[in-house]
Amino acid sequence: MLTRRDLGLAAGTAALLPLAKPALAQGARGSVVMAQQAQPPSLDAQVTSAQASRNINLHVYETLFARDEAGNPQPDLAEGVDISADGLTYRFGLRDARFHNGKRMTSADVKASLLRYGRVGASAFIMQPVEAIDTPDAKTVVVRLKNPSPGFIAGISSPRAPCAIIPEEETGKEASKIEVIGTGPFRFVEYRPDSHVKLSRFGDYVQNTKYQGMDGFAGRKVANVEDILIRFVPEAGARTAGLQTGEMHILEAIAVPAAQRLRNDRTLVMHEMMPWSFQTLMLNHAMAPMNNPVFRRALQAALDLEEVMAISTDGLYRMLHGWQHPGTTYFAGDVGKPLYNINNKDRARALLRESGYRNEEIIMLGDSSFSNHQATIVTAAEQLKSIGVNVRTVITDWPTAFSQRNQRTGWHMWALMLGIEPYEGPYGVVGFFGGNAPVQHVRDEVIDDCQRRLNTSLAEADRKKAVSDFQARMYDQAIAIKCGDVGIVQATRAQVRDYKPYRIPRMWGITLS
Repeated sequence: MLTRRDLGLAAGTAALLPLAKPALAQGARGSVVMAQQAQPPSLDAQVTSAQASRNINLHVYETLFARDEAGNPQPDLAEGVDISADGLTYRFGLRDARFHNGKRMTSADVKASLLRYGRVGASAFIMQPVEAIDTPDAKTVVVRLKNPSPGFIAGISSPRAPCAIIPEEETGKEASKIEVIGTGPFRFVEYRPDSHVKLSRFGDYVQNTKYQGMDGFAGRKVANVEDILIRFVPEAGARTAGLQTGEMHILEAIAVPAAQRLRNDRTLVMHEMMPWSFQTLMLNHAMAPMNNPVFRRALQAALDLEEVMAISTDGLYRMLHGWQHPGTTYFAGDVGKPLYNINNKDRARALLRESGYRNEEIIMLGDSSFSNHQATIVTAAEQLKSIGVNVRTVITDWPTAFSQRNQRTGWHMWALMLGIEPYEGPYGVVGFFGGNAPVQHVRDEVIDDCQRRLNTSLAEADRKKAVSDFQARMYDQAIAIKCGDVGIVQATRAQVRDYKPYRIPRMWGITLS
């Protein structure tokens, strides 16, 4: 067991400096128990993109910018940012904040944290455009870029592998070797592998006074409970049973059939979240006949995507063509919509003949670790067989399937639930299909140009046009097939008040009755 004392986090290790009085709930009480499927591979927020770590780390650490309820970047530890007209200089003013060891956060901590992220961060590429970081005073950080990078704020605000701000004295340490010290509303107490992580309310947390209420990972973070116990419970049935008995207050996710079965239980509340991810079928353009766009269009025309979604999600889905979420800056409207969910078998057979298909075997790759992946592949395979495609399904475990898709041979189609990338915005999604290592294994010059414009154009209208052109290309060339949007259900005991579902179960703002 690792404790605060073991990690050198005992109270009083640094002098407390006067800060604005924290606007915390008075009389915070009670302990809340949240159950998640996996244990975190690391509590060093910068180095891991694991969801199991995010669930914990985003209560402990904070970032300069974070994402609001709709996934848009908003100031968090920064008061805001001034960006020069040439897009090369970012000037951040810092708000008051205090680390869990009592030390006041300064620009030196921010600079050192950003530089460390460039060395060890799981998304270290976001720091590649940085040429220098200056700290003209304790409340100001100036980041100078080599070239314009319009996605820089999106990068440092992403929760995927958070660009967490930690004390300067910790930043020289190797990945996963730091003491767990952040500025968030809860502080680290202990980690028992194969059991739980415990966090406690940070009594000296300094609120971001810009906000009146919760807003994604930004907003006002009021800790109303004293302790959080995050338990690792791999079995879905055990998590559901623990919720029913009251042993657990919040579930990271509950299976849709269980949620439907328990929806009339007055001691429980089910919280649907839509969208959570895209359900996709990735296509390997390096393998014939998938290298033929006419063959890919035949598959695109053949599939009944609503049947795929209904079966693979147990009914919690949304039919939507967009490669960005509605309500976000880069949603491209109806672009590509006429080619989404065509479900026309006669058209598919005609395209199949036009492509010159000669009954070559098509390998469809799925995995048993995610039931929706397996169901997507099996359902799509049956539909393609009905138009005369010679299909063989290969179902493995997740690590094997993921490793296989990195190979240019041995597979034609792969089921993937694309989650955090669409939430982050267009950069991750377009980047998935562009650059030196696209998921389809063959570079597409139009998508590469869209990625270049998205990454370098200073005008928002130009970047939006790049994303629109990307979406048009995805459908016109059938680069990959988006099946639809997947939702999830988070669950709480009825005694958990003011809970709002989000990409992680947020423990700030809630109370226990």
